[in-house]
Amino acid sequence: MRARSRRRLGIAVLLIAILGIGAYLFRGHISYLWLQSVTVPRMNAFFATQADGVDVFEARIVQKIAHNPTHFVQGLQFDGDILWEGTGLYGESKLIKQRFNRTAGTLEPLYEKALSSDDFGEGLAVLNETLYQLTWKAGRVYRYDLSGKEPLLLEPLRNDREGWGLTTNGQHLIASDGSAFLTFRSIKGFSVEQTIEVRFQGKAIDGLNELEWIDGKIWANIWMTPFIVVVDPATGDVTSVIDCRNLVEDARASNPDIDVLNGIAWDATNRELYLTGKLWPWIYKVALDKKTSS
Repeated sequence: MRARSRRRLGIAVLLIAILGIGAYLFRGHISYLWLQSVTVPRMNAFFATQADGVDVFEARIVQKIAHNPTHFVQGLQFDGDILWEGTGLYGESKLIKQRFNRTAGTLEPLYEKALSSDDFGEGLAVLNETLYQLTWKAGRVYRYDLSGKEPLLLEPLRNDREGWGLTTNGQHLIASDGSAFLTFRSIKGFSVEQTIEVRFQGKAIDGLNELEWIDGKIWANIWMTPFIVVVDPATGDVTSVIDCRNLVEDARASNPDIDVLNGIAWDATNRELYLTGKLWPWIYKVALDKKTSS
């Protein structure tokens, strides 16, 4: 009887050990599945609801600009009539310069530079004729001098956190790292000078991704959701939410294998907003329609 009990106990211990090892080895996949099946649906419902003091807008498609569907968009930035694009994935990350013809609604490739095969490209920003491009985990912040005919690669800066999104307020670089925090950084050494926590109705919002500075506010894609939040940089509070579900549906109608919404570009001169996503066949010029409480 005791021998049988010991065997059962041994089997139970063995099963627990196997389950524990499996959970450790596949922890990334388990976390991702939990994020997709539980966390993201909750966040979608959270952002879709009307909230006191927070305006909710729907992105309405005004124009569709054909976009290379192999581009895993991580950064998007206007600089005059030039649209800079940074892409991700190991072995496929690039910096791409394109001339945007607003009348024809077309993009003309002008320059392309592949990043190192061990770099996963992320967000980018242009400030004072210098382009900054993040990498995900390598800690490199690439810099390019834009004063010449072609970008001139400068000595990279170091990032002490993961690189996700990047924008600028004209004085500092502002970076996200996939958490609820945004860091304001020096343009010389990329050192942290200020940190804010982004909150919606008092709740910290994780997954801050691609960023854009528009009219004194920080716009941020929320990773794996069809929503953009507009953040007050003084307080970290979300003041508006942009619902982009119709853009996702339109892009998916062209290609069911698209990835998530990611890419905000503000044409300050013409006051036009452009949005896209990873592996999307279109960049969308959009207008914002304010939702009213039903």
